[in-house]
Amino acid sequence: MVIRLLLLLILAIAQINGDNKKKDLTIENTRPIIGILTQPTPTVWLKPNRTTYLAASYVKYIEATGAQVVPIRMYQTTDYYLHLFNSLNGVLLPGGDLTDEYLFVAKLFYMWSLKDFDEIQKSFPVWGTCLGFEVLLMLTRSSTDILEPCQGYDYATELTFMPNANDSRLLGTSLPLNVKYALENEPTTSNYHNFCMRPENFSADPILSTFYKMLTISPDLERRTFVSTIESRRYPVFGVQWHPEKNAFEWRVNTTIPHTKDSVDVMQYMANFLNNQTRQNMNHFDSLEDELKYLIYQYTPEFTDLDKTHFQQIYYFYE
Repeated sequence: MVIRLLLLLILAIAQINGDNKKKDLTIENTRPIIGILTQPTPTVWLKPNRTTYLAASYVKYIEATGAQVVPIRMYQTTDYYLHLFNSLNGVLLPGGDLTDEYLFVAKLFYMWSLKDFDEIQKSFPVWGTCLGFEVLLMLTRSSTDILEPCQGYDYATELTFMPNANDSRLLGTSLPLNVKYALENEPTTSNYHNFCMRPENFSADPILSTFYKMLTISPDLERRTFVSTIESRRYPVFGVQWHPEKNAFEWRVNTTIPHTKDSVDVMQYMANFLNNQTRQNMNHFDSLEDELKYLIYQYTPEFTDLDKTHFQQIYYFYE
């Protein structure tokens, strides 16, 4: 009996100490601000006075998680980008068309994120969606010639989970069972891309396969598979070839964008995951006045239409 009481006392003390350690180690940024890259406005849009843009769906996607948004504008100085890197809590590289300026700005944030993690163990999450996913692969591989054309435009599909997904941060134990079931069994991922990274090419590349885990693959319209979800093995770098934000925030008719409840649950999980990663970063602006100069609130999105354009609301900027 005495031995049993001693054991119970030891277990209780250990539990208390464990709880205290968890509390001591818990750091949460309750005011996260996430930067989203803008990009050059396509000339075919015929917007001569609007040189760069940001689809409002990405802003809504981030704001729906309880974070604020700063548009990271193109054609600025390196000091501008460094100031934002040291003030923001993470960055989202959105979908769109590859340009030299997009690649240049994405590279700055990508390299600074890796450098901070290696030198001072600071986590600055970098998330890539569609083009952003492709650019992450390009930056890691130091080459823009690593993808191949594929039939991946305007269709929704399911994901096939790879073995590395089980112990991943993005699709491991944090993934609710209902969201995992939807991803694996329902067309909940919206695809709008013309280039792919094939699984066999990814696995055969020692740089990519060492830096990233291949978490999921998906079939294109020709039923050939492509890599659809990745995360860095070491760094807070994540990428999806598909568009989670479209499920809740793009409403063009006559498209394959899924709007089922399960699809919206998928969107919300992905957005919340990114936000939770940024809450581990304690960067902040020097003052409220400085913060207000950069937040998205000073800009007003323009409505386009519901039957022609890919984005129903767009923020435009003049550089």
